[in-house]
Amino acid sequence: MTHSRRKPLSLLPAVALVALATLLTPAAAQAHSSLYPDLRTLAPSDLRFDTVTYLGVTSKVLRFSNTVWNAGQGPLELHGTPDGTSVVTQRIFADGGAFTDVAVGNDFTYHPGHNHFHFEDFAEYELWSKSGYDAWVASGRNVGQAQKVGNKTTFCVMDTGRIQSLPGAPSRGVYSQCGTSMQGLSVGWGDTYGWSLPEQWIDLGSAFLADGTYVLRSIADPRNKLY
Repeated sequence: MTHSRRKPLSLLPAVALVALATLLTPAAAQAHSSLYPDLRTLAPSDLRFDTVTYLGVTSKVLRFSNTVWNAGQGPLELHGTPDGTSVVTQRIFADGGAFTDVAVGNDFTYHPGHNHFHFEDFAEYELWSKSGYDAWVASGRNVGQAQKVGNKTTFCVMDTGRIQSLPGAPSRGVYSQCGTSMQGLSVGWGDTYGWSLPEQWIDLGSAFLADGTYVLRSIADPRNKLY
């Protein structure tokens, strides 16, 4: 991608996969029955620079669209209460229709910029120099850090588009609301946040990026809250 008065700037998307296969009970009891979600991210798209004034602060930002989708055997289903006063639980389904509810986070949080409720720590965005990212990977992902980290880590989790026709994937989206009672992501479906939404960006501060090659990394469930 390019920006005005500068040489071409290339950004290489790095997609982090989060395989959510943690078992709630010993493997012998659950391995063949629980239908877990498997959250993955598509490569960020629609990259563009912008200048925004948000919450009274003017900054240069890198905007982009991002999709988290469910490649697992079962849906991601999150439950709260209508008044938003309970801890969010994840409903894990099993063959035959049984399910288990497990606490996974705080209340659904109202996001004034989007005018609906979000689940905390659902995604994270990082911007690296290409050389820094390569060195971090070479170290076994132990040494190094991103240059910038996005502020927006909350999502209203819902079906916005079908990504793959997987076993168990519904033909129509099941989760379509952003309330405090239930949010979720069906098998084979994705939740896309478009580049134009508030906070769907990485804040660059007072200046755009210097010419160079960069990696934009998208991570689903960065705090490992979900099963």
